[in-house]
Amino acid sequence: MTAEDRPEGQLPLPVLLQRGSRWFSDELAERLEAAGTPPVTPAHTTVLAHLRHESALSVAELARRAGVTRQTMHRAVTQLVGEGLLTSEPGPGFPRSTLIRLTDAGCRRRDIALGILRDLEEELGKRLGPETVAGLRDTLARAWPS
Repeated sequence: MTAEDRPEGQLPLPVLLQRGSRWFSDELAERLEAAGTPPVTPAHTTVLAHLRHESALSVAELARRAGVTRQTMHRAVTQLVGEGLLTSEPGPGFPRSTLIRLTDAGCRRRDIALGILRDLEEELGKRLGPETVAGLRDTLARAWPS
């Protein structure tokens, strides 16, 4: 569909998706601050969301799961290690392989952030209806499989 084919006033889908993403990011930052928790960037949220406290993943696997380059993931991991939220240790096999783990502080920050994101999703469900949000989640999961 070209811009000329689009009904008057209808924004392109990427613009709408970006608005939604920005709303989640802005609300997350505000609510973390209100909770007295240091902010988490969207890139950091992506890293923290893919880690479990009891397990370790390589930077390459984190990047694959998040759908970003290893370089992008390495940059985010380095920042989070510097903040004391992750640890990095040598991995088996390839000499430069490293395994990434959550620290207790990282686990707490991740849990707070994920709780806020769940609240935001519920808030969106109140605006649009829970069935619409569930359908949106299902549609987006099918559109861009991991």
